[in-house]
Amino acid sequence: MNQQMKIKYYCPVWGMKHLPLHEVLRKIKASGYDGAEIALDPDLVDVEAVKQLFDESGLELLIQLPYPKDGAPDEMLAAYSSKMERLLQLQPVMINSHTGRDHFTFEQNAEFIRCAEELSGKHSIAVCHETHRGRFSYAAVVIEKYLEAFPDIKLTADLSHWCVVAESLLENQQHIIDKVVPHCAYIHARVGYAQGPQVPNPAAPEYEKELQQHTKWWQQIVDHHRQKQSSELIITPEFGPPPYLLPGEHAVERQYNMNLFMKGYLSKNLIV
Repeated sequence: MNQQMKIKYYCPVWGMKHLPLHEVLRKIKASGYDGAEIALDPDLVDVEAVKQLFDESGLELLIQLPYPKDGAPDEMLAAYSSKMERLLQLQPVMINSHTGRDHFTFEQNAEFIRCAEELSGKHSIAVCHETHRGRFSYAAVVIEKYLEAFPDIKLTADLSHWCVVAESLLENQQHIIDKVVPHCAYIHARVGYAQGPQVPNPAAPEYEKELQQHTKWWQQIVDHHRQKQSSELIITPEFGPPPYLLPGEHAVERQYNMNLFMKGYLSKNLIV
């Protein structure tokens, strides 16, 4: 009998990086998460110290390679390659990459993907490219040619971005989602809508339609991984801080609780 696939839930450090990391990780661990995703720039942060704190916390480390500074494509590619090489040496569970630019040509963006695939193979660690505004993967309508050119490409499914780009819940683009699902190795569980990548409150009845549509997409990805007998799938509830979160007091706690809500919701509603 095949063992049931395990869904692991990670917490984003996004929105809490101004707090002492050891305290943040302690809180995340106490909330029952398996790991955490943290954006790291090895040119600005002592990444070895971060790795040690994760090891001490008992949390698994998933690294986000942040959006590189603007520049000529070849300059950005060199920085991208250098940073990714150093981050992979930390042996994270995977890297979630913000790759390329929406205004680069297909071939310019393809160079970033080739670089990522080469380094991923060298270190035997998955590099997943997030579906994100401003990157090569900014919209559903542009992704198919990348899937055709890179049949083994791995994606981080953050479909909330595609909703705001298309100003819809992608009602006319489900055929593209169907093609994307087999490439989704990681999920950012963030609920978007026609006017933004993050609904003000995923638990509010006025956003029930958006929550249910995203849940259908996430379930589709879970079903694919179960059918191919994956041992695990990582999901990070990824509601962010202001300006994505409504302004007001206690923003850190409100953001944290929103992600905890999503963790609990998915634990109850996804069929594994």
